[in-house]
Amino acid sequence: MTSPKTKDAVTSPTVHFSRGIPPLEAIPSADIAELTGSVLSAEPDRVFQYAPIGRHTGDRELRHQLGAFHSVDPDRIFVTNGSLQALDLLAAHLLKDAPRKKVLAEAPTYDRAVQIFERHGAQVSGIPLRGDGLDLDVLRERLRAEVPAFVYLIPDFQNPGGVTTSEEKRRELVRLSAEFGFTILEDIPYRELRFAGTAPTLLGGLAESVEGARVLTIGSLSKILSPGLRVGYVIGPPGTPGALAALAESTYLSPAPLLQVVAARAFASGLVRRNIDEVRKLLRPRHDTAVEAVRKALGEAALCVPEGGYYISVHLPVRTTEEQFLAAAAAEGVALTRGSAFYPADSAPPSGTVFLRLPFQALSDEEFAEGVTRLASVAQRAE
Repeated sequence: MTSPKTKDAVTSPTVHFSRGIPPLEAIPSADIAELTGSVLSAEPDRVFQYAPIGRHTGDRELRHQLGAFHSVDPDRIFVTNGSLQALDLLAAHLLKDAPRKKVLAEAPTYDRAVQIFERHGAQVSGIPLRGDGLDLDVLRERLRAEVPAFVYLIPDFQNPGGVTTSEEKRRELVRLSAEFGFTILEDIPYRELRFAGTAPTLLGGLAESVEGARVLTIGSLSKILSPGLRVGYVIGPPGTPGALAALAESTYLSPAPLLQVVAARAFASGLVRRNIDEVRKLLRPRHDTAVEAVRKALGEAALCVPEGGYYISVHLPVRTTEEQFLAAAAAEGVALTRGSAFYPADSAPPSGTVFLRLPFQALSDEEFAEGVTRLASVAQRAE
């Protein structure tokens, strides 16, 4: 590990490693505004009225476009207000009458997903995340002891780890789903943001050829088009969209019709595909320079190098507590999300380390490098 000299934290601006939001330049705001204007001119009556009721699964054209995008039957798609609402509805659907309240998730995993599952009564347990996905030996041991209601994973450029689940492990997870009778929730908000390599097959696609396997896929337009549109969706087997619609109608009726129509037009006009290409071009150089900055400042220890997405992660060896490290980092002008918060309650980062999620997507090369340089200084003082 290098021994850099940091700038005066009092005069240097804070480097924010605390949120994984799209950079403004990744959102085609002017194009979306133009599409919105055309929608308002053409059909204001429809988009300002209630959506239909009676197990309404989302705007017909949007579901058609999403079906084409993922090569699935549009009738298998249910549209939500972002992916968090999809997670909430799925948790309610899968846990309400489930004889088993156990949920297995990657450790680390998306902290808000864990909060949602626990709110619905789940006992969330962590399975160690390796460089190619879940530790399947640990998973099999857990399955033999107790079959969960579902297993939650983010298989592509995982938040917070940056890991992509290998094709081999995806196939085995689907096989285990059929053998033990549990559902897999695969969450894919970053899947399209691949900078190198070849994308493994969606678990939902693999499940179609494995009798008894059950996979529900959760998608979102937040990272590929706009988080402000609040468009998420679920791809599930027949019957699931209708069941989710029944839950939705008892709480919020439907996502905003206007935003669904705008999203459908964004697909139909080619804007979504064009923007994905632009976001990849924007983020790939940031990814490459961020990886090099981490290697230079923090070394190779437990470094995960993703092939896409937003996050680089590090298990950084330190001789201090996480609270002390975070406080020292804040004093140096570095805002971090508490790494242990990404671990389910029964799991934790490896002893003697702090887990760092380092989003690179919204920072300049200079800002990111300055941030990890400051973290290296903090880590050295904690040794």
